[in-house]
Amino acid sequence: MRRVMVQGLARFSSSSSSSSRYYTHASACLAAAETSTDKSATSGGAAGHVETIIFPREGPGVNYALNWALASKGVSPQGDAYRNLKEKELKKHNAAIPGSASPAKIYARGTYSVGAADISKAQFNGIFKEVTAHLSSAAKLYVHDGAVGSSPSVDVKVRTISDSSSAALILQRILDPAPTRVVSHDAFPLTVYVASNYSPTDHERLGMVSEGKGGSIVIDYDRSTMILWGNAVNDTESVKMSLAALAAPSVTSRDALPLFSRLLVQGGSTVLLFAPESLVQNNPALLKAAVSPDLGIVWSKDGVARLFATHQPQAANLYKTPSSLVLVTADSTGAVPDISKVTAEKAAALFVAGYNGEQFHPGYQAGPGSVDPVILAKGLSALLEGSNIPAFLVNASLLSENELVKHIEATVTGKLPKMAALKSKYRKFMGHRFPDLPNELQI
Repeated sequence: MRRVMVQGLARFSSSSSSSSRYYTHASACLAAAETSTDKSATSGGAAGHVETIIFPREGPGVNYALNWALASKGVSPQGDAYRNLKEKELKKHNAAIPGSASPAKIYARGTYSVGAADISKAQFNGIFKEVTAHLSSAAKLYVHDGAVGSSPSVDVKVRTISDSSSAALILQRILDPAPTRVVSHDAFPLTVYVASNYSPTDHERLGMVSEGKGGSIVIDYDRSTMILWGNAVNDTESVKMSLAALAAPSVTSRDALPLFSRLLVQGGSTVLLFAPESLVQNNPALLKAAVSPDLGIVWSKDGVARLFATHQPQAANLYKTPSSLVLVTADSTGAVPDISKVTAEKAAALFVAGYNGEQFHPGYQAGPGSVDPVILAKGLSALLEGSNIPAFLVNASLLSENELVKHIEATVTGKLPKMAALKSKYRKFMGHRFPDLPNELQI
């Protein structure tokens, strides 16, 4: 059919005017045909007047398949659209990584949504309409295809569409690589729109507050869509947390668990660690042992995958099943010993509570969430029991930074500190027998 159309255009153009025109976008062909028809009608078919239409004409920034794919996502490019440019190429388009960023405000909606400000379906649709119109009119668009999840067995493909080369570079560094040969939008279930040069015309009507310098992130989990505007993309931590939440329903549908956890490498073994993020960030040894500086993993029967890209050399895409699971709390009351082994059911219950010694963070969730922690806890318990993985509760308030690391290592070696059980016995006896014992004689 394409051949017939081209031949028809060729025959049509031979009877048109003599001026030569070139059209780069598919939408220009209809306009060209209309112009040629008008000229033929007014010229009375005068000989020597030929208008030539070269179609298709593709090149850098012009790809019909990509334009059709973007149109299916609500963006009809009126300018150039580039796809999967390498970092060097993006820098030629003036891409740069900002030195600092203001916090972005996060809004979300869906069947299940916690940890973000609420927004209605109608309000999201209003924002979506404005943002897609803004992107359609942009002089240049940058499309990057990537994935949340380092292993192809559990990853979720993402297509990002932005009006800024810098935004494209930031997202390229966050997302894991995805196959680049597929242009169709069907291969990318998640869509992220980035409008760096946009701000809502009416914040109040759309249920927003003025975002100031930080910009905003708006998520619709049911629609598998996320929108960033202003400087929101520069707040990479919020972007990562939002991407993790956006991808979580797709991950769970593949019999895998998206978890706010870190995977530590201890010798030839791995440990799945749930801990308050402030505690991890203040312990260099834990950060060094982590397979990724970012919070978030995907655990399935095949093993454990990172959520986001890492620039660590020779980093694996998939790690073997953990040798142990450790949940860290910080209880200074003495009710919780420094380390104790717990059953799979108990570990799941502690996971749901997510108690850090001061507050409860269900599922140890660090940001917006789209999956009920109870559902994740049931899957966690099943994986622990099915793989016969031991689980431990560690009380960091009773340990120094170095002692905490050694206790975590002990869950792999099986050489639990003997003093832990003995200290617990002493405290129980002394507290019962000598309730008024001075502090200096406490164990």
